[in-house]
Amino acid sequence: MYAVIANVIEDNQLRTGAKVYILYCHGMDERPLVYGMAKGGKRIEKYIAYKKLKDFRSQWVPQHIRHRVRWSYEHRADADRRAQTLDFMWTNVRAFNSAGHLIKEGLTQNEMYQTYSRIKFIEQKITLVEKKK
Repeated sequence: MYAVIANVIEDNQLRTGAKVYILYCHGMDERPLVYGMAKGGKRIEKYIAYKKLKDFRSQWVPQHIRHRVRWSYEHRADADRRAQTLDFMWTNVRAFNSAGHLIKEGLTQNEMYQTYSRIKFIEQKITLVEKKK
């Protein structure tokens, strides 16, 4: 079983740079539920904005965490596709900390949604055909 993970840029409760598992997102497209290391040393579940996460990627889910992860994938390729989509959408979105200071420069969320909606993803397949003489 595979899941999408990311690292925290900055948060009040989660450690900066902590690896978090994205458990699921239930309609709030901007704030998934994640599971990761808190500043106090305990592991917690918390809602956090995608724009405060970076380095989206797929990873094998350990047995003791599997019951928490609702967005799980049987094949790594499926998890990789989801991670690439999240990385494409949220890597260049501007983010602020709780004090209002800029922590990541980029587009506004509205600009990101407009850009993403205009892009059409096309899967390309190359087939080799032998010519008979």
